[in-house]
Amino acid sequence: MKTILIFGGNGFLGNNLNNIFSKAKEYKIINLSRRTGCDMTEYSSVKKALIDYNPSIIINCAANVGSVNYVSTYPADVISENTLIHVNLYKAIKEVNPSIIVINPLANCSYPGDASIQKESEWWEGKMHESVESFGMTKKISYIVSKCYEKQYKIKTVNLMLGGGYGEHDHLDETRTHAMNGIIIRMIKSQNSGDKDFVVWGTGTPIREWVYMPDVAKLIKYIVDNERYDIPNPINVAQNHGISITDIVNTVKNVLSYDVNIVYDTEKQDGAAIKILCSEAFKQTFPDFKFTSLEEGIHNTIKFYKSNI
Repeated sequence: MKTILIFGGNGFLGNNLNNIFSKAKEYKIINLSRRTGCDMTEYSSVKKALIDYNPSIIINCAANVGSVNYVSTYPADVISENTLIHVNLYKAIKEVNPSIIVINPLANCSYPGDASIQKESEWWEGKMHESVESFGMTKKISYIVSKCYEKQYKIKTVNLMLGGGYGEHDHLDETRTHAMNGIIIRMIKSQNSGDKDFVVWGTGTPIREWVYMPDVAKLIKYIVDNERYDIPNPINVAQNHGISITDIVNTVKNVLSYDVNIVYDTEKQDGAAIKILCSEAFKQTFPDFKFTSLEEGIHNTIKFYKSNI
């Protein structure tokens, strides 16, 4: 039986991974996070976890992350803690067992801010948008750390580049949750309060590619089940399709059957204008993978938050 250690196992992706791996009896799943007493910013805590549980695979979902406004407000905390997480992880793997496989989610905010179609080959060709550089830079750091440890210590990492995540089990606080989930939370609260206006943070014009987090969990399980560790690195988890913040707001509004006036707080930052992931490598590598439709994903996410806020 393989032991899979999920750092950040009580978070957004971590909970979705637990949902999908719980049905597979061939794996022993260990979840660790600050909530369970494992602080990855402390090297001794990470090393102890590896010694105690001896995993074959680590899925590193641990991160200090939030909305654009969150990472802009706390940039020093975000870059410091996330950098420590990645360095401590690989240092501990090197000391305890370099044969451990690491699956490492990246974020497409780490692409150049002016890239409309985000291609893996162009990841380093430009400066990322200032609003997210504290978090985006740590994802580039995590990639470089993984590459260096593979060169020197043969530690294998699968780096998966994700678009804007949404779905069940994210933060319930709209200032910490991902963008689409934040819209859904705030609109449910607005409807419950009988508000006549709903405020969108920013202009509503940015176009984003969204990925349903249960789909990411499903893909990671497929990679583990089939030992697909020699795939392009990094690889976009991509559909090559974007939709504007305004269109998302209107979709959520329609699903909720909420007759509300939409207004825009243009004092809030927009971030990059367009972020769409090139899907060429993904389609070649995973030709049969099926993504959940945006409409179904939004319905499921609304149902989750209605039950939890």
